[in-house]
This record gives sequence, C-alpha cells and structure tokens, in this order.
Amino acid sequence: MESIRASISNFFGGELRSYTRFSLTRQADGDMSRVEMKSADTENDEEMGDGMVDGMLTRIQKPHDKCKSTMKTLMFAVFFLTIGFLVGYLAFRGQTPRTTHTVTEPSPRPNVPMNKQEQEEEQQEDDDNADYNEDYDEFSVLHFSDLQKMLHESLTGTELEPIIRKVSEIGDHQTGSDGDLTNAAYIKEEFTKMLQQQNVWIDTHYVTLQVNSKSPNRIWIVGGAKNKEVELEEKNSNVYCPYSANGTFTGKLVYANYGTEDDFKELQKQMDVNGTVVIVRAGEINFAEKVFNAEKMKAGGVLIYPDPKDYQLSGDVAMFGHVHMGLGDPRTPGFPSFNHTQFPPTKSSGLPGILAHTISANVASRLLHLLGGVDAQKSWQGIGTKLGPGFAADNGQVKLEVNNVEEIRKMQNIFGVIQGNEEKDHYVVIGAQRDSFGPGAAESGVGTALLLELARIFSKMVEGGFRPRRSIVFASWSGGDFGAIGATEWLEGYMSVLHLKISMYISLDKAIQGANDFKMYGSSMLHSLIRDSIKEVKSPLSSETIFIKAQAVNSNWEETVLVPIPMDTSVYAFLAIGGIPTVGLCFVKNNNYPFHTEMDTVDTLLQFTGDKLEAVGRAVAEVVGISVIKLTIHHSLPLDYQKYSHELGNQIVKFQKYGPLLEERGLTMQWLYSARGAYYRAAHDLSMEIDGSDLDDALLCRAYNNRMMRVEYSFLSPYVSITSFPYRHLLYGRGHHTLNGILEQLALLEKTPDLVDFNVIRNDLAYATLTVQGAAEALAGEVWTSNIGY
Repeated sequence: MESIRASISNFFGGELRSYTRFSLTRQADGDMSRVEMKSADTENDEEMGDGMVDGMLTRIQKPHDKCKSTMKTLMFAVFFLTIGFLVGYLAFRGQTPRTTHTVTEPSPRPNVPMNKQEQEEEQQEDDDNADYNEDYDEFSVLHFSDLQKMLHESLTGTELEPIIRKVSEIGDHQTGSDGDLTNAAYIKEEFTKMLQQQNVWIDTHYVTLQVNSKSPNRIWIVGGAKNKEVELEEKNSNVYCPYSANGTFTGKLVYANYGTEDDFKELQKQMDVNGTVVIVRAGEINFAEKVFNAEKMKAGGVLIYPDPKDYQLSGDVAMFGHVHMGLGDPRTPGFPSFNHTQFPPTKSSGLPGILAHTISANVASRLLHLLGGVDAQKSWQGIGTKLGPGFAADNGQVKLEVNNVEEIRKMQNIFGVIQGNEEKDHYVVIGAQRDSFGPGAAESGVGTALLLELARIFSKMVEGGFRPRRSIVFASWSGGDFGAIGATEWLEGYMSVLHLKISMYISLDKAIQGANDFKMYGSSMLHSLIRDSIKEVKSPLSSETIFIKAQAVNSNWEETVLVPIPMDTSVYAFLAIGGIPTVGLCFVKNNNYPFHTEMDTVDTLLQFTGDKLEAVGRAVAEVVGISVIKLTIHHSLPLDYQKYSHELGNQIVKFQKYGPLLEERGLTMQWLYSARGAYYRAAHDLSMEIDGSDLDDALLCRAYNNRMMRVEYSFLSPYVSITSFPYRHLLYGRGHHTLNGILEQLALLEKTPDLVDFNVIRNDLAYATLTVQGAAEALAGEVWTSNIGY
C-alpha cells in the first residue's frame, strides 16, 4: 500500500496529506453490496489502513494548483463510476433468475459397478457440479428415449386427412400449373410459420415439359376389310404419355404382357417384334422402361393399358405416365435448368424414338379380341388370350398417331430447414413430391401432409429442448410426374458438394398405399438404420412392432420388406445420380394402387387402408422421425458402410463362371477380386478404428463421418459421361459400365460373340475395378494411412 502511496505522490509531485477510503463489505450471503466511504488525515493512515481487512484503500493527494485540482476531480469521477458499476452488477446478479439449458445426448451413462474410491470421486464430482449449478446455469439432458417420447406424443394428435384433401382437391396441379403454384405458396407459408422466414427459401427452374396439343392423339385399324378409327373416351382426351416421339406409325399388333425384358425375351422365341405395334399392360415396371424395352426390340409403337386382372378400375379409365428413360429435364441432361436460355439445345439419350400412348381397358379389349396367332401362356392372360402378330380375321394393322408438343414452364421447389447446432453444414433431407396428374391423394398428397407434419413436430421438439447436431432440411419437389424433375434439377445444380453435405435423403413419396405390409427401398448403407427404427414402432394393424411382423413372414427381415428401387423416383435420383445414401418407405396392400389416374382420391386411399389412414400415417412418420433423430443426435453417423462388402462379394461371385471365357482372351478377374478385398479391408479397419475411439470427440467423429459419406459417391463411375449415362452407380445404376451391365455383356459374349465388341467389355471391367478401388480409398482415409493396394 505504501508503494501505491509513493507512486501517487510522485505523480502529483508532493506528499499525500489526506485520502478517501472506499470499503466494499461482503455480506453474510456473499453479496458485496454495501459501500463505506471515509476521509482521514495522513497522520491516521497507518491505524485506519491496518484495521480494514475487507476494504480497498486509495490515497489521493490534495492538489496545490489548478491542474492538480482537475486531476483530482477526474480521479474521483473514475473511481465513483467504477464502484457504482460493481455495486450495480453485484446487486443485479443476485436478482437474476437462473437459466436452464437443455443438452441433447445420445444415451445416458451406463450403470457400471464402481469401487469405493471411484464412488468417492464421483460423489465429489457431483458435489462440485451442485456447487456450480447453484452459482451458475442449470443443465438438463435429453437422451434418445426422451426424444423418442416427445416424437411419439407429438404424433398422437396428428391429422393427415385434412391436409391431403386440401392439396389434392385443389384442381389441376400438374407441374408448373396454377394449382401447383398455389400449393407451393401454401407449403411456403406453413414452413414460415414453423421454421421462421430466414429458414425458408424457393428454388426456381425453367423446365421442358411435353403436353397435349390441340390435335388429339388417335388410333385406327387399317388395311383390313374396313378402315376405321378406334374411338377413345372423351374423359381420357387429356391422358397421354409425356416425351413420346411424335408422328404416325402403322404395324401389326403384338401382345407382350408387362413389357419387361424377360417378357420380350420370351416373346422373341415365338415371333419377331420388329416393325410391330406392341400392346402391354401397366404394372411391374414403369412406362418408360416398357417403351425402352420395346424400342430395343425394334418395335415402332407401344400402347399401354390397365388390365382388370391388375387394377380395380372402371373400364374407361386410362393411366398417365411419362416415357423418358431418365430423370430430370430431358432438354438439360446432366446440368441444371436454372436458366434455360444459357445452355445450347440438347436432349437426353433416354428420350424414346418410337411412339407411345395410353388407353383404357375398354379400348384395349377391342384390340386384343381381334388378335390371332399364338396362344398366350396362362400367366400372361388377362383381357386377351392371343399374342399375334396381327388380327385373326384379316390383315388389319394398327395405326398410331401422337401429336404432343413441348412447353417450357416455371417450376418451384420449396425448402425449409432446422439448422444444426454443431454441424449445420451436414444435412438430413426429407423430401416429398407436390405435383400430380389427377387428384394424387396417395401420389403427392400423403407425402406433402407427412412433410408438413414432420416439420411441425421437429420444430416443436426444438422448442422443447431438442438440439440436433446436424441440420434437417424439408423439401417439397415439383415435377415428380414427369420424372422427378424438381429433385433431379436441384441435385444437378449442386452436384459437386451435396454428397459431402447430405448424410441421408428420405423420400415420403407414395408412403401410404395400404396398411398391410411395410416395404423399403434404397441404399444398403441405410438398411440397418431402418431395421433399428422399425423395431421401435408398432404396426398400424397390430400390437407387434413392424420388425416383428416382418420377421414372422421370413426370418430374414430384408427379404420381406426390401423391394427394387422404382426408377422414376427421387430416391433413384439421389442414389444413382447424386451418390447420396437414400431410402424410401411405404405401407402397401396386395392390390396395385391406381396411381396416375383420376381414381387417386382420398376416398380410394381410405378404402385401401381400411379406414386406418391416420394410424398408418403416424407409423410412417414415427419411423422417419426416429431415423432422423438417430442421424442427428450422435456424433458418429449410423451408416452401415460394411454392408457394401457383402453386396460386392455377392455380385463378384457371379463373374466366376466367366473366368475361362476371359482367360481365353487374355483377361483375368483377379484385379476385380483384389479391389473388392481392398474395400473389405478398408471397411474392417475403419470399424476397428471407430470401436477403439472416443465417440464423444466431435472432431474425430466428423473425420470418420466424412469418410463414410464419401463411399456412396465413390461408387459413381467417373469414367462414363453423365449426359450419356446419368445413372453411374456401379451397383444401382443402369448401363454397360455397371456390374450388372458387364455381366449382361459377358452372357451375350458367351452365346453370340460376333455381336459383342470385346474391347468395350475390357474397358468396362477395368473401369469397374478402379471404381471399387476408389470407394475403398475413400473409406480408408488419408493417402499416408492407406494400405489397400491391389
């Protein structure tokens, strides 16, 4: 204290004569809120300073001139302000209520037995935490079970039917129509209420659609005893097949069952399809695949109808369906249609070169009953019983005329987001189609209703304390009926980054088609996640869980619930084009649901669900909700990258039979086997590394997550053109570069070697090997830690 006095004395150039004492006395409750001020002469300094243990002592020399007087006044002002601030802060702090912060954790600490020393240490830690909470903020922890309970309780009052009716009964809401834009505005408004304006945005595209022209599509019977036009129902005048080739074609009629590859192979044993008009029934595969298969067999036209054996429809109902063997805007293949004027004219390789049209069962019946030729096998028989070619009574043929026109329309995708608290740059995306031909209650209404309900529920859970580590994005797509245009164009716009940001995409499209059986489709990396989720959710028709019910049918649950990925869906776009782990879920009935017709109404949906629409909807939402929680609560992502080791093994085993065939031509399968082994080792090593790591280390887990998220994208072949082969995924894609494509080429080489270019097989085999090796390297981590050589 004396040194301070001396310093002040030197500063003012003289000896201190008096001082002012400021004392902050601590109260019994610890609050330093009383201020004591005293003045004293220098003679009494020693005595008074020693007697104030809790005080603060400051001496200020009396000034001898005007300048020093000013400095004294200034120092008094500074000290008064400082003391006033401290007193006010301490008084305010004592009156401020404690705040409670909710922390989301994956699971509680396991109950492990402890010895006496550990118990004492834990008790001391608890005491320290109690002291901390007494003086500072309180923390409450939400575990997975808490979040699951919040989700379940939030779903109790869910009502999907009013939303489904609102969006499906609005009138025409095909892609880019007034009804579609009205629904888009409604969804944006709802997102804004739940997620706030700054978390909602619109993604606009200008896309090429093929629509009806003023000249209707027509069918004639010509060349026989009498030429006549086949009368098409007036109610079906606006039902057509978008992206069909235009013009006219005449040929003999041939029946080809569902028009699958196997159907055409079987038909080829009976007759030549070249130059014919093929009639096929709807179902099994989409319209585009039927037309693609017919064109491969050199047919000139395709007619598609719903057979009463497959669909419970009125006989005068025709089905809508596009025939583009691809996804997205066919005039901007491989790149986005954000501004169509900036790109040169081009077209997708998936656009058909033959005519296609859709007809009702009544019209199909009139044509099929005229057929002669070979009898159809029993499993093929529906309305007709003959295969053709041509009519039984005469040499009549079918003439088909298609007059569709292209039109550019503005289309909008609507997005909302709940931003993550730790890794907001990693997302879980939940998407649903918004547009539809006809009412679309099941096609787009169900998905839209579920999307809005999940956005509402998760926003409510956030208000209740849920803190997702990663962001949750809600997406309403348009253009679904024309080949997942909205989802595909968005993917193409951000192709270079989305695979590093999206940890999973979940599709709600057509999620309710019945109430009986649960089905799923998508990436193998998500099978385990869905399995664990359906173990937690009861079936809408029983007290058992969905998983137990599936196992009752087959002990291998995957064989019960897994179905092929529909090609014309956003699931296929995200997986085969975007290289993003993706899954689609649905409940179905044994009968085929009447999608793409005017019969897709809420009443039909209630009929197919046995009036259990709300219960089925809650089950779907709960499965999706639990999956999202699991993906956003843990530091480590629950992606099953090891599953691809088994899938690659199952595929590569099929190549063994062609080993001698390749060796004759100087090739070996050893390199492909080695690449698969490299992936297996990389997956195993990463699993062991994760098991031995601290999974509470956020940065370490993020590094692991990045390696896992690269896997799906690494299975997209970088050696083929995205415009020519948009479905580049080695296991789920389409084209001769895929493993299935190579197997098909080898089978053809074995039977008809003169029709196969072996250099193409050689290149594809090398590219496939390098692609598998690339996936292994992505999973292995840094190049200096990689030990997965050939």
